[in-house]
Amino acid sequence: MEDHSLDDLLLFVSVARYQSLTQASEHLNIPLSTISRKLKRLEVSLNCRLFNRSAHHFVLTSDGKKYYQHCEPLLTRLNNVSSRVATEHQSLSGTLKISAPINMTQLWLKKCIYEFAEKHPNICIDLDVQNEKIDLVSKRVDISFRLGDLIEQDWVARKLWSIPFGLCASRSYIEKNGPVTHPKQLVNHRLITVNNDCHWKLVNQTTNEVFSDELQFQFSSNDVLLVRDAVVHGLGIAWIPTYYFHELNHDQHNLLPLLPDWQDAGKEVFIMYRDRDKRPMRVDAFIEHVSMWKNRFNMFV
Repeated sequence: MEDHSLDDLLLFVSVARYQSLTQASEHLNIPLSTISRKLKRLEVSLNCRLFNRSAHHFVLTSDGKKYYQHCEPLLTRLNNVSSRVATEHQSLSGTLKISAPINMTQLWLKKCIYEFAEKHPNICIDLDVQNEKIDLVSKRVDISFRLGDLIEQDWVARKLWSIPFGLCASRSYIEKNGPVTHPKQLVNHRLITVNNDCHWKLVNQTTNEVFSDELQFQFSSNDVLLVRDAVVHGLGIAWIPTYYFHELNHDQHNLLPLLPDWQDAGKEVFIMYRDRDKRPMRVDAFIEHVSMWKNRFNMFV
C-alpha cells in the first residue's frame, strides 16, 4: 500500500461532505481534474473504491462510509487543536516561562515582572530563578535574563543595562582601619569578593584614571548578598554592583559607599528570546513591557 498525504485525507472528507465534485471544487478552489486524480490515488493506496460515480450520482460506498467515519472526527480534532494553538499564539494568554538570576530578580527585576503580571492577568508567569547557566531549551524557557557573557547561541540577545560597580565598607570597619582616598590603598585592607570576580578594575569617572592591580581577598562567596552582609558585618571592603548598597539606609545598616568617583560599567544585562519572528504574542508583549519599563526607571543611578 502506498502512503497517502494528509492533504488527500482532507480532500476526501470535503468531497464526502458535499457529495459533489463540482461543489467541492468550487469551495476548495481546486480544479475538478486535480480532485479526481487525488481521489483515484487515495483509492489505489487503500485498494478499495470510496465513491460510486455516475452521470447523476456521486455517493460513498460502504468502504467509503467507514473510512469517512474514522477520518472525519480525527481531522476535526486536528483542526480544533490547530485553531487553539493559533489562538493562544496570537492572544495575551498561556504560560510565559522566564529565567533570571536570583539576587537581581529579588532586588529589582521582580518589580518589572510583577507589573507585567498585573497588566496581563490571563498570562500565567512561571519564574525560574537561579545563578547557574541552564539549558533553556530543555527547560522550555521563553525569556531569559543573563549577565555578562553568558549568551546562548542561536538566541536573540538584546542589551538592556550596564550595571555599575562600586566600593563599599561598613562604618565600623573604616573607623577602625582608616579612610580610603585612592584605590591603591586597597592593598592594605581586608577585601571581600564574589568568587568569579577576582580582578577589580576601577575607573575614575572624572579623570579616566584606571586602577587594576593584583589583590588578595580574605573572604569570598558565590552569593553577592552574602558578600554584602559580610561587608555590613565589618569583615572588609567589597567591589559589587552599586544597587546592592545604594538603596540601603546607610546609618541603619552600618554601610558606606567608598570612592564614589571610582566606578566601572561592570556587567551587562541582556534579555534573550529564541526567535526573531513568529513569537507568541505574550512573549512580544513582555519584551515590549521590559523595554518601556527600562525607559521609565533607571535602576543604576
